[in-house]
Amino acid sequence: MLIDQSELDVLLKNYDLPHCQVGSDMWWDKIRSKGAPLIKKESDKTSLVLFIWQDPQGKEADSVIASVLLDVNSLTDHHSWTPVCLDRISGTDVWLGTLSIDSQWRGSYSFIPIEKHQLPGLVQRTGDGSREAQRAWWMDVAGNQIHDDLNKLPMLVSGWGMSSPLHLPHAPLEMGWKEWEQGELNIISAERIQTIEWQETQLGNQRHCWLFSTAVGDAPLVILLDGQKWSAASGTLSVLQHLTDTKQLAPAHYLMIPSIDGKTRWKELSCYRPFWQAVIDRLLPMAQAQLVQLNRSISSYVVAGQSLGGLAALYAGVTFPEYFSKVISLSGSFWWPEENRMRTPSTTESTNDSPLNNIPPNSVADHILNDRVSAAHLNVFMTVGVGEKDMHPYNDVTYDAIKHKSGLVCYEKVYGGHDWLSWRSSLVNGLVHLIPA
Repeated sequence: MLIDQSELDVLLKNYDLPHCQVGSDMWWDKIRSKGAPLIKKESDKTSLVLFIWQDPQGKEADSVIASVLLDVNSLTDHHSWTPVCLDRISGTDVWLGTLSIDSQWRGSYSFIPIEKHQLPGLVQRTGDGSREAQRAWWMDVAGNQIHDDLNKLPMLVSGWGMSSPLHLPHAPLEMGWKEWEQGELNIISAERIQTIEWQETQLGNQRHCWLFSTAVGDAPLVILLDGQKWSAASGTLSVLQHLTDTKQLAPAHYLMIPSIDGKTRWKELSCYRPFWQAVIDRLLPMAQAQLVQLNRSISSYVVAGQSLGGLAALYAGVTFPEYFSKVISLSGSFWWPEENRMRTPSTTESTNDSPLNNIPPNSVADHILNDRVSAAHLNVFMTVGVGEKDMHPYNDVTYDAIKHKSGLVCYEKVYGGHDWLSWRSSLVNGLVHLIPA
């Protein structure tokens, strides 16, 4: 769609945009100096966010870009044939779009430029219009995802590609991350990160794991699942060192276990006992041996994960209580093993039923409530994002099950989505909760 002159005048006025010729070199220079997206208070609770993108191919007459999808993680609906899109200002290379968002929100976003043959309406009309066809279309265009190069904060690696951070005005303070984004923290040097070559016959695979320590001597070992996401390049280790140095977090050792690929991840992090048996029998002794060489040792364990990793972390806690009592579960996939229920979940929002009456059979919560495993020893930190509508009932019942069986559990609903930008804050908050300075 094209933005008409009256809409453009309103945007220029509301967001204090430069009034020189829109799309001119001078206009873009002023936009770059301001940075994007632009945020304006809409009400006491919401902000109106203006996203801006420059078509690298120029004006519409010179460009094959027919539309630009706006993907704000867990807010815009990518399951729809009518996704949220930016609008082009006629006769320019400027694309704009606004979105009303809760002022406490923190999450990632990206742009997806598409050509005429990829327009959702056209694909829907020429195909069968089914849900499967829509998903296939989305999977195809998602490969075009790009970050916002007008955003002055460091770009992020998301599930599909590169994205950009969005912090609304009343988003809770992120411990350590503001300092990282402003370049105030040093990147951890490679010499401080030890590599463990884990070749595991029980699992039939091998991988590089990483060991990092902020401690001298005896300290807890924190296992970070999907460990490749928490590497030095992500800033996580710098933040952990900063929080330890400023006495907000206890000194600890960190063992990052990467997921090899999607298929292996699904197997190993879906309540798979052989994975954790191999971790205990083989990987943890190797980590201990490397720490001993540095006159360090392990006093206790914390296990942390997100999504499937959040499920796996709690599973480890109830299956191997002699090792794992402290658990961080972020957006845990507690719909498992009923994958179809995640897609069309049942909820109790319209009834007075207890959530404990809506537990998926054979789930972790089901095992806890029926005393097939114990939760009394657990100390759990759980979060789920308010944008993760389908995840709420499963996290709710899991929280209730742990609490019902006398486990310690802190459960927070955060203003974010199924998103690494949200999880990085929650990981730090969970560590401060479980191993405070």
